[in-house]
Amino acid sequence: MIEYRQLRQFVVVAEELNFGRAAEKLHMSQPPLSVAIRNLEHTVGTLLLDRSRHHVRLTPAGKVFLKDARRILQQTHVAIERARRAALGEEGSLSLSFVPSAAIDLLPDIFKRFQHDYPTVHLQVTAETTTRQVEALRRAEVDLALVVGPLHEVSDLVLVDLKAQGFVIAVPRNHALAEQKSVRIKALAAERFIAFPAAEGAGFAAALMGACKAAGFSPKVVQEASQMQAVLTLVAGGLGIALVPASMRMLAMTDVAFLDVADLRSPPTYTLAFAYSQDNDNPVIQSFLSVASKVVEGSRPR
Repeated sequence: MIEYRQLRQFVVVAEELNFGRAAEKLHMSQPPLSVAIRNLEHTVGTLLLDRSRHHVRLTPAGKVFLKDARRILQQTHVAIERARRAALGEEGSLSLSFVPSAAIDLLPDIFKRFQHDYPTVHLQVTAETTTRQVEALRRAEVDLALVVGPLHEVSDLVLVDLKAQGFVIAVPRNHALAEQKSVRIKALAAERFIAFPAAEGAGFAAALMGACKAAGFSPKVVQEASQMQAVLTLVAGGLGIALVPASMRMLAMTDVAFLDVADLRSPPTYTLAFAYSQDNDNPVIQSFLSVASKVVEGSRPR
């Protein structure tokens, strides 16, 4: 078996064509270097260097071996560097799951910054509800998930709060409130609500129930949908109104009007957080979290 050290020694000798200079460059004495080259030739099964008292030259076999030895050394160097980068979270892959509503205004900037800072990391992304994300984390199907908080009974997961998100009120375009800029939650007491099912995302459901309870009523939920785009489709169809993430405004649906929540003292919010398994040692997770933190911090009002 040829060792990395032997290949490097041969390449230096082949480049210097002088055992004395090669030994000096390798920080070793000449006799052990001569022995190392003879052992290498014995392993290969042929002479690689033509030696005489006056010169050292590569044999035809030595010229071929030199080319391949250089390639192997280069590949080994690349492999070492890639391993070191992977250990630092600078190379590798990351599977990420996110709630679709977070993809509209938050994730694009994070993705852009991450790909700029870590161009050799491969991202694999999927969109899911928070409940299914937690299941995927526990089955080790994803490394990292952007979920809607709060989460309960998740002591096996590490949670990193990212940003509090606001809500807007979505109403059909022909609704009596559609022309108003903002509305108090208590003015919606008689309305029919389209809601996000608690079984798929307790955070969204809790935000709606909490906002209505604080306004003195329980919402009349007439329909549920497990995707915010589906919720808005039902609103557009006139089936009811909905409390949805403010980012959904960016969808600009023709048949839906978005109203600000006028309860300025304690407007309803929900928390986005990253979650990952305590047992997951993928170093890219921390690299991604670092970038996400910088992007969010840079987007906060000064």
